[in-house]
Amino acid sequence: MTTATFVSITCQACGLTSTVPVDALLVSVAVDDPRTATGLLDADMDAEAAADSAETAGTVAWTCDDCSDLTTAHLDWPALLTLVTAGATVLDDATSEDLPPHPEHPAAGASLTRDDLLALHELLTTDTWFDQVRTAGCVNP
Repeated sequence: MTTATFVSITCQACGLTSTVPVDALLVSVAVDDPRTATGLLDADMDAEAAADSAETAGTVAWTCDDCSDLTTAHLDWPALLTLVTAGATVLDDATSEDLPPHPEHPAAGASLTRDDLLALHELLTTDTWFDQVRTAGCVNP
């Protein structure tokens, strides 16, 4: 039998304190800013904001029960580690891998013509269509 872990968390917008299951929280770890890692701070940043950014380990996001809005709050390291250990979902947005192409953003190339569609239909009637499609773009099959 598994039990759910809950946390009490206060909405920054409306001030309501809600009891939220840990698996309904999204945690994002702050990425180190190279300027702050070397001791160089932004000239517009005051001392209080600099101290807050140094103490912030990440953010937590959840849906508030009262205002039904996606709410975020800053986390210090002990709170972040406690939530992750309890089972909160960690968002991994720090990857630099190239994402695969999506149909919403097709690669540039020639459009499919009616002749291409007819040729595809004729190809699909053969017994070797799969092998022909698989090796169509290969230089050395």
